Amino acid sequence: MSGPEVLTFIHRFSRSVSCQMKVVDEPPGQGKALSVAHEWTGQPKRKHLDAYRRWTLYTTQLLAERWQKRILYGLGVAPNRTEFWAFEPGAAPKLLRKLNAGIS
Repeated sequence: MSGPEVLTFIHRFSRSVSCQMKVVDEPPGQGKALSVAHEWTGQPKRKHLDAYRRWTLYTTQLLAERWQKRILYGLGVAPNRTEFWAFEPGAAPKLLRKLNAGIS
C-alpha cells in the first residue's frame, strides 16, 4: 500500500541557485498547517527574494485550486518579517497581515 503522491515544484533563480518545493498531494486536515519542504541548491541571496515570494504565492494558489480548499500560509520574507496569506479557489491570494517577526 502506498501513501499519497508528493508534488514537486522547481524554480531556477539563476544559473547556480534553484529551489525544490515538495508537498504531499492532499490538503492539510482541519486546524493543521500546510507542510512544505524546501531544498535549495546554491546560496540564495537577497536579490532572489522577490522571485521566491512570487513563486511561493503562485504554487500555493495552485494547491488551493487543485484541492478546492482555503489555505492559510505564513511566508517568511526576511529573518525578522513574516506575511500571512489566504488562498482560495477562484480568487487572487490575499495578504492578511505583516508581522515584524521571523518564522522558522
